[in-house]
Amino acid sequence: MELIFVAIGIASLAYVFLIFVEYGLTSFMWFWPLFALLNFIMFFMVRYVRKKFKEKKEIPLRPFVFYFASYGLSVVTLLTILAVIFSNAYTRVQNNLDYVIVVGTNLVDNKISKSLERRLDRAIEYAKENPNTVFVLSGGRSEYGRNTEATVMYHYMINAGIPDKNLLLEFYSDSTQEKIGFSLMTIHQDHEQKLLAEKLRHPGKPFMRQTPKRDDIIVGVERPLSIGIITSDFNLLRAKEIAKKYGVMDACPMATKTDELMLVHLAVREAVALFKDRLIGNI
Repeated sequence: MELIFVAIGIASLAYVFLIFVEYGLTSFMWFWPLFALLNFIMFFMVRYVRKKFKEKKEIPLRPFVFYFASYGLSVVTLLTILAVIFSNAYTRVQNNLDYVIVVGTNLVDNKISKSLERRLDRAIEYAKENPNTVFVLSGGRSEYGRNTEATVMYHYMINAGIPDKNLLLEFYSDSTQEKIGFSLMTIHQDHEQKLLAEKLRHPGKPFMRQTPKRDDIIVGVERPLSIGIITSDFNLLRAKEIAKKYGVMDACPMATKTDELMLVHLAVREAVALFKDRLIGNI
């Protein structure tokens, strides 16, 4: 049995080495050497207990039980959170959304990463099918970056033929929490400006706004905006839960796939972030 812990430890070290070779230093990489160390400790502890039992010598079981129980509970909790994350990593088809938030992610040498490219390609596909939808491109500047994520995303979508009038930039955020929160603030401000502009054009009377494949909407009447979120599959649950925290109870989820090599790493990082946000009340 103890050889399982050795195998997991070696696999963890091999995995982080592959990530480093392929992507260089990235956030949360410390987890895998730490996880490997914990498994090696488990190996030596199991072997030590077995040896003492064979020699019929008494040992203080309390610290061993505590360590084994903590390890087992942590692994079960992690696997449960991962199961919840991927059971919610789906796309819901909903046309003619008012706004879609495109959640940014870290740039690679100030250029678009594979993960971000997938998100943007999904946004471009949706934009071409729904020309009246406005996209909020969300993401600030990293510690070592020259450009903001939002600015790079903007140029990518402009080059793909998406009109400037359909793009809003939010370039102050860093975390997923901020990206969703600041994007919703941007949406609120843009919507209020549109309402004000329409009222100035049509003073003293209600007015109608035409939208394709929908009934006419009286803009002066309160109605919930339809909002979508585009992000990677592993990140979608937390993004939706954060949106709920800000009052958007039914954001339309649009998931994109994650690079196979990074999927486990990013999913585990997301599980830890989800647990932390739930613990401190962010979601």
